[in-house]
Amino acid sequence: MHPALHLDNLKRLPPAIRSAATAFISAAPNPDRAFESIRVVREYAATPKPENKRALVVPALYIILDPLKIPDLDSLPTKSVSDAPPSDFELSITKAIFALEALYQLRLPDSLGVDLWPRILAWVQFLHLYNPGKLGAADRHPSLFTDSILFACQFLGHTPTFQLMISTPWFWFMLGRAWVYATKIQDPENRVHAFNIISCFTRIENVTETCNMDELLNGVGGTLSSLARLVVEFLDALILDHDKSDSVLPENLYISFVGGVIVFLGHVDPNLRATTLERTSLGRLGQELLAQPVFGVLFRLLSSLTKTDARGTLAALQHLLMLICVLLYSKPGWAQLPAAVKSGFIPALLLCARSTFAPHLAGHLQTCFQIILPPALISHALLSTLDTRWHEIETSAKGITFQIPDFWTEFSSLVNERLQVLHTFDSVYTAMRACDNLECSTLDVKKKFRRCSSCQSFYYCSSECQRADWTRGGHRNACCSYGTLLLGERNNDDCSSRQRSFLRALIHHDYQKQRIHIHSRQAMFLSEFPHGTFLTLYNYMEGAVRISVKEAPQSFEALAGPEWKDILSRAAASGGRMGIDVAIFTANGPTQSRYLVIPLRSDSGVITDKLASLASTLTPSTYQARQSQAMYLVKTISHIHETNDLHVAEIH
Repeated sequence: MHPALHLDNLKRLPPAIRSAATAFISAAPNPDRAFESIRVVREYAATPKPENKRALVVPALYIILDPLKIPDLDSLPTKSVSDAPPSDFELSITKAIFALEALYQLRLPDSLGVDLWPRILAWVQFLHLYNPGKLGAADRHPSLFTDSILFACQFLGHTPTFQLMISTPWFWFMLGRAWVYATKIQDPENRVHAFNIISCFTRIENVTETCNMDELLNGVGGTLSSLARLVVEFLDALILDHDKSDSVLPENLYISFVGGVIVFLGHVDPNLRATTLERTSLGRLGQELLAQPVFGVLFRLLSSLTKTDARGTLAALQHLLMLICVLLYSKPGWAQLPAAVKSGFIPALLLCARSTFAPHLAGHLQTCFQIILPPALISHALLSTLDTRWHEIETSAKGITFQIPDFWTEFSSLVNERLQVLHTFDSVYTAMRACDNLECSTLDVKKKFRRCSSCQSFYYCSSECQRADWTRGGHRNACCSYGTLLLGERNNDDCSSRQRSFLRALIHHDYQKQRIHIHSRQAMFLSEFPHGTFLTLYNYMEGAVRISVKEAPQSFEALAGPEWKDILSRAAASGGRMGIDVAIFTANGPTQSRYLVIPLRSDSGVITDKLASLASTLTPSTYQARQSQAMYLVKTISHIHETNDLHVAEIH
């Protein structure tokens, strides 16, 4: 036993306090005297006397908190008469509550922790399980767990006590309950102490041992969802308010707490501590975080950290940016990118680029502006959100010297181009259709067509055309195969109706912008493979479209099956009025691709005939020699477009 716990220490107390302490630990038959002695001892422990004087009452508190005095819950009476004197049960419980309150007022030698902590833990566990309403006794102290954790803070530097704490599973339950209440502590100094001890304990790896994690989860609410919600609340509480500086809230401490949360998240969900974006999946905690308003909190926290130069800020910024990237790079996170942009993702990145830490954050910023954001700029929802903020964002970007200038220049240029497409789409765009009876192929506005009710992919200008395609065009055999490759109603899980329409408009825009280049490539393909079938690939995987002309295979990667074979067959039978245009873009994360066939249709096959004729005049040779004919191709194809009034439209 520690010398400070010997009863002889009570003799050094002032007489009145010594008498009260002696009565406190005795089985006094007079309840009034017992409660009075409790009051005196508790007040003495709280008075501003020298610490070593007040600590002389600890032996009495130690005796009162003897675990052997904890009542058996099963033997407790269910009810007591309100005007009856307190029972022995009630008296021992009340004494323990006040002993804990008195103890928590004291600053003690850390070596005392080994003796005191088991008793504190045992009584706190009992008081948590005990329902005082059954006995009419005083209600539990509302800050039972936070006070216990705050008291434990003074023993963090004492290894035996620290190891004793973390080796007891129920301690983690108590820590979880304290964590729940910590953000609600009003006193700034106590608040930072509570944050400190939570940060210290959640950093250690054995928090994830099954028994410890189970207790921690029970403490925070019982589920990973509760834990995720608490993490977001805690991070929100760590956002620095630079307009309200307070000396008891040192910035470097709060920054270390941010680091503690990041470490904890990595312990529970190892994918969240990734240092590269090779992993695109999240564990259960990562997924639960995305169910919370995590991005708004992370972006505000990121922004606040750019305004301080306290020790540890750079590491905190790097860890936060990496966490944001990992979350957004995952399948569920990618779906939330429009919401993330709405929550201030880009302004937060620009603050990082403007900060003194920018040279050390260039890689993270490049990841955001070149890898994460550009592939998503085919999303109507994201662009619509960005449109309302883009002028302000561009204005704030002026004057920033980017460490890697190209990534912002390329990104802003791409945004401006896509916003132009969006404005056209939302204002003057008229969706066109083509009759899927290839004997007709009439082009007109969408509302004049009727859709096949079975495949929901083919459109006809009349009932006669629908019957003709069913009986002579082969749709009878192919109808049931559609719904995966050809962009249509059955792709609704991946694309909303508005998003599908926007994709068609985007393909048409990029075709019109680069049609000379496209037709040049098609002519060069036909010069090498006169009887070949080509597809035009619009690749949006990296953001800006890359258009190429390739051989249309019978089966290739995602382009396979009966639906693909029927598309090839219909294109061949169209007389040059139906192209095989394929878009590849990101789906469910930047690394996952999705192919969709979005054919462009013409009311005439003249362009195909002209290209075939032009291709026959080219000299098959080396690739370099064929490239030298590029200027000739451009001039010739430009003349074809000028002398032929061709109507080319996107459909489906």
